[in-house]
Amino acid sequence: MGDCFTGRGILIGGITFLSPQEAFALLSEGKAVLLDIRDEFETNGRAFTVPEVLRLAHQQPDEAFLALPKERPFVVADCVGQLSKEKVRLLLAHGYEAAVLNGGMIDWERSGMPVEIDRDAELVGSCVCQ
Repeated sequence: MGDCFTGRGILIGGITFLSPQEAFALLSEGKAVLLDIRDEFETNGRAFTVPEVLRLAHQQPDEAFLALPKERPFVVADCVGQLSKEKVRLLLAHGYEAAVLNGGMIDWERSGMPVEIDRDAELVGSCVCQ
């Protein structure tokens, strides 16, 4: 396994948690690929704007995740960082290099990282999920 995440982020229980700024630096330099595991309905019309993004909904079977190429490290992202831990554990157990985007898309956007917003797909109203 590589060392893309060594010395970066916070290591908790064998999993690296990257801040949006740390993840953006790695992703924009082409050192990692963002793996967006949000279901379509969870995107709220928001897409990560980085050079390489793969989309694979977290509900897909483990086999789908284990079919990903092992050559590149993955920063795994969801809405808030909760579901990513499960998928990172799976990937690490099978020899992948992977880390969690701490806070998911919510913290990514709040931190001012690049986001493409489709206003036609954006949720509106008083729901706290926004």
